[in-house]
Amino acid sequence: MQEYTRTDQTLHQLAQLLAKAGRSFVPQQDDDSHTNLYFDAMGQRLLTHPFEATGHSLAFSLFAQSFEWVDEQRQTHFITKLAGQTYQQLEDLLAGAIKDTGLDADAFREDLHFDIPEYEAATKPIVPFDNEALGTWRYYRRLANQVGAALLGYLEAEGQARIWPHHFDTGTYAIIAEKMGIGYGLAMEDGMVGAPYFYLSGYPQNGEVDYDKTLNLSAGRWKVTENWKGAVLPLTDLPPRHAMRVITQFVREATDWYLQAAK
Repeated sequence: MQEYTRTDQTLHQLAQLLAKAGRSFVPQQDDDSHTNLYFDAMGQRLLTHPFEATGHSLAFSLFAQSFEWVDEQRQTHFITKLAGQTYQQLEDLLAGAIKDTGLDADAFREDLHFDIPEYEAATKPIVPFDNEALGTWRYYRRLANQVGAALLGYLEAEGQARIWPHHFDTGTYAIIAEKMGIGYGLAMEDGMVGAPYFYLSGYPQNGEVDYDKTLNLSAGRWKVTENWKGAVLPLTDLPPRHAMRVITQFVREATDWYLQAAK
C-alpha cells in the first residue's frame, strides 16, 4: 500500500488546483459541493463540475498525466504536462490558461478555505506516477464509484459518489426517511485506521446511535472514537479476487444496521 498511498497524496495535492477552479467558477453551494471532483473511470481523469461561464470542466488526465479542458462534447484540450514541474509552476500555467478563457485568474489563485497535510509534491518537482500504483489507485476509486452508485440505488436516493478535495475521500451522503443520514466512502490512509479504507457511518436526525448494540460484520469492523463512529474496511483486508462483493456486503450490512437503529 506504500506506493498507493504516495500516489493518493500526490493526487490530493494536485486536486487542490481543481478545487480552486471549482471554488472560483462553479456556482457556490452551502455544502461546499461546488469544489468537489469526479473520478471519471471511462475518461481516466479527475474533473471539476462544468464552469458556469464556459461549460468547460478543468481536468487532470491520469492517462496522459496532464491538465486539460473537457468541453461539453467531451472533447479534450491540452493545457500542460505534469512531470518535472512544481506545484507552483502548475498553478501559474493554469492561471494563464484560465485568463485566456476570459475568467478571473486572480480569483483562481486565492487560497482555499481549508488546509491539507504538507506533502512533498507541494514543494519539489513532481515526477511521473508509477504506472502500477496509478492502476491500483484507479481500480479502488472505480470500485468506490460503483459501490457508491449501488448504495444510492439500494436506498433509492439521489446523488453521486464524488471526491471531496479537503480529505480526498470518494464519498456520498443521503438522508433516509428523514430519520438517518448515511455517509459512505473510500478514505485516504490516516492515523485512525493505518491504511486506506472504505467507511460507512450513520447520522441520526434525532437522538443517538447505541454502538453497544452493533452486529458483527462479515468483513471490516466497527470503529468508535471521540471524533468519528462507524464501520471501516481497510483495503489491506480485501481479497485479491472478488473485492467488489466483499465491499458491497460490508456496506449493506452496516447500512442495514443503521437503518434498524433509526426505528
